[in-house]
Amino acid sequence: MVSVGLISTLIMMLFLKAPVIVAMGTSVAVGCWLGDLPLYLIAQGIIDGSMSWSLLSIFFFMMAGNIMGVCGVADQIFSFANACVGHWPGGLAHVNCLCSMVFAGISGAAAADCAALGPIEIKSMTDKGYDLRYSTGITLASSMVGPIIPPSVFFIMFGVVTNTSIAKLFIAGIVPGVVISLALMLVCARISIRRPDIFPRGSYTPMKERWRIFKKSVWSLLAPVIIVIGMTSGSVSPTEAGVVAVLYSLLLGVIYRTLKWNALWNAVRDSMIMAASSLILFGFASTMSYILTMEMLPTKLATLILSLTQNKYLVLFLIDLLLLVLGCFMSASSAMILLTPILLPLMEKLGVSTIQLGVLMCFALTIGIATPPVGMGLYILADITHQKIEEVFEGFMPFFPALVVMLIVLTLVPQISTWLPNLLMP
Repeated sequence: MVSVGLISTLIMMLFLKAPVIVAMGTSVAVGCWLGDLPLYLIAQGIIDGSMSWSLLSIFFFMMAGNIMGVCGVADQIFSFANACVGHWPGGLAHVNCLCSMVFAGISGAAAADCAALGPIEIKSMTDKGYDLRYSTGITLASSMVGPIIPPSVFFIMFGVVTNTSIAKLFIAGIVPGVVISLALMLVCARISIRRPDIFPRGSYTPMKERWRIFKKSVWSLLAPVIIVIGMTSGSVSPTEAGVVAVLYSLLLGVIYRTLKWNALWNAVRDSMIMAASSLILFGFASTMSYILTMEMLPTKLATLILSLTQNKYLVLFLIDLLLLVLGCFMSASSAMILLTPILLPLMEKLGVSTIQLGVLMCFALTIGIATPPVGMGLYILADITHQKIEEVFEGFMPFFPALVVMLIVLTLVPQISTWLPNLLMP
């Protein structure tokens, strides 16, 4: 009865378009009332849920990404990627994918990718005669690797909720992120060959010029390398890696002489706001998880599903579908914090690796950034390009099947997610 009342309240509040934090807080209060639990559990849950050393890394990685975004790092990455693959069929579309891979190793968020790289990439593409809608579409699609390639804010959240090694989750995202980017590049090449008017071929950059650009942008390219090597070697924890990323981003601002006090303050302020909202969500989710666990909902759900089917892959595909649908109506971070405690017991009974579950949840929910009505990426790029939401979504649609196919591949082949962390951190 308590679980039904709590979940019904949550669904009703979300249906009424209440902010997720308000919906979760109200549903937790209803759960406490129905379960005859003291309301101070909510305050205690907020304190206990946010008192995690690992959660501090969310703020640091957000701040590092925001600082690098205002320090011209995106311009350096774009110049280097253009020099490397700009002459391929659909040149700047491939540059777009490569930039997102590199910038993902700095920002850890798809929205940051859209906001920082979007204006540079789309302007460069349209100036070279690329179709505006398709240029916006590939920018949105390539941003999907942002939360998968380390450092990832979503992996930090998942690791804290499931008590999984965050360093292992970070490493697990490298191969899937690269594979997803390669799949998008194949789609770009196909579009370029069939419709060169949409994605024309760029000009070749001589090796001497490439070397000059590389020397200028090498400091930006080193950022994700330093973070990953530091954690895999055990030299730093994820939180310490976040601090290193912030210090390195400040160093880049000094090296490129692009750091301004106003921009720095805005970056810090935005990071504080985003991190604070995540911590409050964690607090409510902690109390909600306690109530649902006390009611044995996760165990009952696992028993019910396993009584219907023992097929691991069928259950995983149903979960993928659930995550894709929820991603249309909830932010990825909210859905991950809410669903992870419920799905984890089921996955453990099916023998699914926690690492694979983290990658699948991260990717499936990230696709929601491009799907209305909540898709943040749609609104960011519509604002940047002065297009309607429908036009941005139309440009994204040719790339959507490739993302769904990659989600299916990651579901069927868990080794894509688990091989590298098992190799580097056995």
